Amino acid sequence: MISKSTKRKIVKVWHDECAICGSRDFLEFHHIIPKSSGGSDDYDNIILLCACCHSGIHERAYNAQKYHKRTSIEYELAIPILKAYFAKEMGAKEAKEKLNLSSKTHLSESSVYKRYKREHNIGKFYNNVDLVNSKRRTQNV
Repeated sequence: MISKSTKRKIVKVWHDECAICGSRDFLEFHHIIPKSSGGSDDYDNIILLCACCHSGIHERAYNAQKYHKRTSIEYELAIPILKAYFAKEMGAKEAKEKLNLSSKTHLSESSVYKRYKREHNIGKFYNNVDLVNSKRRTQNV
């Protein structure tokens, strides 16, 4: 399993874009030497690929109409949710629920989140709403 620090390094090295076509949406991590062939999870054995290029390398069929449909919503529908999140009107937990993301998925790894940040020129961002809410709950108990 690729560590978070390794993922961050790979994203930085590949400038958050596909190593083949330069796309910045639906990025995935690809092992150059597969783990089954003795490859490692080290950053120099992994590249970023968009879902389409990644499918091509593994000779799988890619269907743009089905990709990520079960895990997220359309970007246009995500805009008001992300706007509220970046305005600190809701926390990550609530935003993930409204975006139909898995509880195991980090909001910052979502393609709609990355696209919104890119289109609105948002740099580093920290939303402390979840932390504030959890402190309120423990103080009221």
